[in-house]
Amino acid sequence: MSFSYFMRSSSASLFQKARATGLTKRAKASRYGFIDSIRGIAACLVLLQHSLYQSGLLGAWPGGVLTGFIPTWLELGETGVVAFFLVSGFVIPFSLERTGNFPLFWVHRALRIYPLYVTVFVMTIVVSGGGGIHSIRGWLFNGLAHAFFLQEYLGQENFVGGSWTLSLEMVWYIGISSLFLVSLNKRPNILVLLSVLVSVLAQISCALGHHLPMGRLSMLLCCVFGLVCYRREQGDISNKHFALLFAVLSVAIMLNLLVGFQLYPGIHPSASFKMVIVSWVLAAVMFFTAFFMRQASLWQNSVFSFLGRISYSVYLLHAVVLYVLSLIPLVSFQLICVAFVVTIGLSTLTYRFIELPPIRFGHSLKPKRAISVTANASAKAG
Repeated sequence: MSFSYFMRSSSASLFQKARATGLTKRAKASRYGFIDSIRGIAACLVLLQHSLYQSGLLGAWPGGVLTGFIPTWLELGETGVVAFFLVSGFVIPFSLERTGNFPLFWVHRALRIYPLYVTVFVMTIVVSGGGGIHSIRGWLFNGLAHAFFLQEYLGQENFVGGSWTLSLEMVWYIGISSLFLVSLNKRPNILVLLSVLVSVLAQISCALGHHLPMGRLSMLLCCVFGLVCYRREQGDISNKHFALLFAVLSVAIMLNLLVGFQLYPGIHPSASFKMVIVSWVLAAVMFFTAFFMRQASLWQNSVFSFLGRISYSVYLLHAVVLYVLSLIPLVSFQLICVAFVVTIGLSTLTYRFIELPPIRFGHSLKPKRAISVTANASAKAG
């Protein structure tokens, strides 16, 4: 065999391997690129809605009665938050199963959430002058409440806008990781049945005059919905099985919203039924359109990927930015444009220097068991 023939054969083999690797990477990217796209769009919707309120384009706010299409029929912030929960339902079981280790999963979650959260907590205290807390004991209690995202429920000042969603996220993290511990994370029927049972009990409670936060309960059901989508994407359930669970969860969520916002609303309802339905349907259309078209090259767009990466920063930081902008005489579209430019610019920096280093550190960690096995194997080989 000639040397030139050997070189041609080796080059062809290497080319084929490289091409196969590239195709594999692109295939994986196309599978989950839609998740980053939804995250980015959802964060921008939340930012847009809150900017619209402050801009004056929707009327006098806060305190004024807003009667336009937004937010009477549509609340874009609500749409964005619901989309976030659908994404979380898909991503968290993926992250847990990819990690394959319960303690390491929680380390990853802590490193993902807390560095930016603490940063925004401190930033808000600085720009707002510390609020009404004037004692060390008060600060300790407030900080502890924030550490567990319970400030809203403990009557503490909230220095992180949107943190109430993180308290719901924690419920989801605990639920799915508990199922993982007992090897039931791949059995969506159990979680769907439990969701229906809790929903029915909550609906009965509302009918008996004990109003419960049906919107927040339904957001947790959105997490279950995302899990069902992930199980279908992984091939763990059939199309028929997926369609059945899809229908059950859809009916459960619709009934929850009907009971909680139309039939038996609270004394001071936070939203109307028509606004909730339109906003949630838009979130569902956004998520499921992307899910069913998840192989489309559209989701590999660099803008979508970028917005997806900084979405957590956009979500937490925009409240601080809008607070600072409220001190400046900006209104109308000028305020919205400045809010987007400043928030996205600042979010780019916080992602690069605050979010990314802990995330990379978390990914560098390996389960102790795996490390010991590797060490033993190396020792035997030596």
